[in-house]
Amino acid sequence: MCRSSAERLALCLLLLLCGASAAAAGQLGALLSPGPLSKAHRSLEGAKCAQCHEAGRKVSATRCLTCHTPVAERIAARKGVHRQVTECVSCHVEHAGVDGDLRHLDTARFNHATEAGYALDGTHARLARQCASCHTGRSYLDARPACATCHADPHKGALGATCTACHSTAAAFRDARTHFDHATARFPLTGAHQRTTCEQCHKGGVFRGVAFASCTACHTEPHEGRFSATCTSCHTTATWRTHTVQHAKTAFPLKGAHVQVACAKCHTGTAMTAPVHYGSCAACHVNVHRESITGDCATCHTETSFRNGTFDHAQQARFPLEGKHTALACVKCHTKVSADNTVPLARRTADFSGARTECASCHADVDPHKGAFGRACDACHRTATFAAKDFRHPQAPDFFAGEHRAVTCEKCHVPDRALQPARAALPSFACGTCHTDPHLGQLSQTCETCHRVDAGKFAAAAFSHARTQLPLTGRHEVTACEKCHPRETRAFPSRTGTAVRYRPTEATCVTCHTDPHLGQVDQRCETCHTATSFKVGAAYRHTDLDDFFQGFHGRYTCRDCHKPERRRYPAGDGLAVRFNVGRACASCHPQF
Repeated sequence: MCRSSAERLALCLLLLLCGASAAAAGQLGALLSPGPLSKAHRSLEGAKCAQCHEAGRKVSATRCLTCHTPVAERIAARKGVHRQVTECVSCHVEHAGVDGDLRHLDTARFNHATEAGYALDGTHARLARQCASCHTGRSYLDARPACATCHADPHKGALGATCTACHSTAAAFRDARTHFDHATARFPLTGAHQRTTCEQCHKGGVFRGVAFASCTACHTEPHEGRFSATCTSCHTTATWRTHTVQHAKTAFPLKGAHVQVACAKCHTGTAMTAPVHYGSCAACHVNVHRESITGDCATCHTETSFRNGTFDHAQQARFPLEGKHTALACVKCHTKVSADNTVPLARRTADFSGARTECASCHADVDPHKGAFGRACDACHRTATFAAKDFRHPQAPDFFAGEHRAVTCEKCHVPDRALQPARAALPSFACGTCHTDPHLGQLSQTCETCHRVDAGKFAAAAFSHARTQLPLTGRHEVTACEKCHPRETRAFPSRTGTAVRYRPTEATCVTCHTDPHLGQVDQRCETCHTATSFKVGAAYRHTDLDDFFQGFHGRYTCRDCHKPERRRYPAGDGLAVRFNVGRACASCHPQF
């Protein structure tokens, strides 16, 4: 069987390889190589092909992992990007040149937390695209997640190798003080300790071995050993001021404003346990009332606030404070009381003696009556408002109700007549005394016949048309007053002017209504019409024509005989219903 030329050539090469020297084999390997190896594999150039290639030029993963043991370990542990790899050459292609890149990595899509098992978060996040910052060697597997791999330990190992106990990637390492949870330490920070800087306790950067068993390790003991060394029996970390002393167990429990008083205000001696006099307020407080008020301070004051007392002015001063008096400051009446707030309370004067209860003692300069009505102001005025609007006249109370209620005193009590002593006669009650006559003399001066003070704007609520010459009935009841009583400008009984005309007013129909019959009938409209309806009623009967409308004519209506005609009538030419028809047959029946 004849061999092909290619097979013969391969056989010759094989014979040459078997008999060649080592140097010659290297030259032959270089001759058969598909291209130069990368820098990483450059040492395998020449006759070392069998380290990677098996028979038939196959490159197996087994031979790759013989050298790349870290990768073999991750494949065995099923971790990282190689966790499911079975063949290396599918990703890593050799003989691509000296500068060929065997590690194809898309940093934009690479998930460092999933593939490498180490999340790049916080301040590490910016390094996700800068692999060389941490992976300084050729292999990405050489880097270790320990902080000391990249960072120098400023604590020199004093705090151990677990940096994450204090630091996190959320902030720069130098800012760990703002993120460190001191509650995880043996001395949790509470109260005022939370506002203390780290350097105040950790001097010189020493974080271990700081003394904290007793307060005096950091704080100077101000009591000179007079109390127990257990500071927490009186103090808390919320404030260094005494806070938890159970004063309620002493003979003087602290209440109200006393709770805020510093201990040194009462315990003035060097010994905090020395007796304090507390039997009376005067032991600590100056009596600013001098001799005007003596006795037990608790009668007026409480411990809630020493400034505002609970003085009962009605019971203790026999002068109830009501109305506008309730909002007055004491110094308004008690002029001996100092109102200078710049002076300390203990140095002020609060002398309440000398005040009197008469109105004139405070309001002497504002009496508008100049003493004409005496000194008993409460006869007319009240403290709710000093205006006399609540005053009610003892005479004619009905007259001063309604629309008169809001009238000020000065409207009636004018300076020339009004400011008379209470025993003097009151101004006249006649309406004309204050009001001008809007009717200009047409009606009598007895205004109350029609008007009432309890009606809005003195409306004529008492007027009744039934008392006049023309009682209103039927459609007249809903007729506006202006229809019959227009407003006119002319000469009226009292003077010439503009007013509503009431007199003279005729009661005849033609005064308001035009004659639709143009003089055919007399002016006695009520003969045929009524105020209920101006139409001729069905009950109307012709005078002296009863016999005519019997029988055949009785079925006709008025319109059948009395039809509108334009002609000359007694009152003139015009269109009107003709009434004078006549009894002649030809009047209605021309054919006859």
